[in-house]
Amino acid sequence: MRSLTVSIFLFLFISCASNTEVFEYNISSKDNTNIVESRLLFNINKSSDTVYLDVQIFPKKKKDIESYSLVFDMKFREDYESEFNGVCLGPSWENFGPGEVSLELKNENNFKSEIKGFLDSGEDDRCKNYFYYLRFLTINLISEEQILIGVATDYAKDYPDAPFVWSVNENNQLEEIGTTNIEKYSLNFELSK
Repeated sequence: MRSLTVSIFLFLFISCASNTEVFEYNISSKDNTNIVESRLLFNINKSSDTVYLDVQIFPKKKKDIESYSLVFDMKFREDYESEFNGVCLGPSWENFGPGEVSLELKNENNFKSEIKGFLDSGEDDRCKNYFYYLRFLTINLISEEQILIGVATDYAKDYPDAPFVWSVNENNQLEEIGTTNIEKYSLNFELSK
């Protein structure tokens, strides 16, 4: 009985001491574009000066997919309606710096990737939170075709707005092939200091 009590205490202690946040999203097709059906996870583990971002996607049609390309962008001001006119810097991501982050989730790695960010405790940008949203999401098929999933708004019009899905063929021609349940800027995560 004593070992069970100790085990439970250790589990609770580790769970409470862990600074992990999980953001989970289900992506579904509204019109039988089955290749987009998946579950997307963002796991964030934070220490005092380091952030670990693990991203994994669980597709229904795994055998047809070579990889996923994701680009995250950061909202550079914490609150555009406040009097604060400064810019939120956020962590400096390895190989990227602050702001935009790109990840490749490959089939051979179970569609999982990790990146590390470093918070500079000496730099006070007066922001308490850093808001990241998925800006671009591409499915790279084994057939070399690409599926572009709209997750935000693309003002240049060379990528779909949410909720539309486009196919890019071998001649780089775009064709709208469906829609998803994704609302603009809804695939996101937030880091707090």
